[in-house]
Amino acid sequence: MSKLLFENFTKYALFRAAFWGAMGVILFALPDFLLDGMFYAIVGYMLVDGIWRIVDFVRESSAKNYDYEKKAVLPLRYFSLVVAVLLIVVVIHSIIFRHLLIEVTPIYLGGLLLLEGILYFVIALCANTCMQRGLLVALSGIAFLGGAAVLVFTFGFGIGGIPGLTKVSGAALLLACLYELAAYLVYRKNVGNRVNEEDIQ
Repeated sequence: MSKLLFENFTKYALFRAAFWGAMGVILFALPDFLLDGMFYAIVGYMLVDGIWRIVDFVRESSAKNYDYEKKAVLPLRYFSLVVAVLLIVVVIHSIIFRHLLIEVTPIYLGGLLLLEGILYFVIALCANTCMQRGLLVALSGIAFLGGAAVLVFTFGFGIGGIPGLTKVSGAALLLACLYELAAYLVYRKNVGNRVNEEDIQ
């Protein structure tokens, strides 16, 4: 089950890495983006994530054949569907109350990165080897701390005002990008090792 969970996560890891990386670079280049377009970028990310989860659930549910491992991961698929529905609900409320919520975009961003950090930790535990788990656990911890730093700076405990908050937010996004890339590379390495073992047999 852990292998399937890891594979399911890394399926869209490159897309998420591209999103986090692009947002991080944009924040460093255009600091005003944090309180302008970032809110809509986050809402768009949650919408796409929710739609992808629903599409995956429908596609896998309509498949005619299931092997034992896919049946074993069935509870995780339903959990993913619940997450997708919650994401869609949050998106709808965010759009309705955007005039109020756009002012607290950094809180949105920090909270999202904290949740991603927790997810990253769970995924890290599903890696094949101790070295892979150690690397991904460390990166998940760093990503979590990045989200926490965004919240700390948002509530005024940091230094540098809005420019400082923008830099911290950009760095936190790049750290999330780094984890996604690392997880994808670990997955590709495991797939390569598996293919080599099958060739030898």
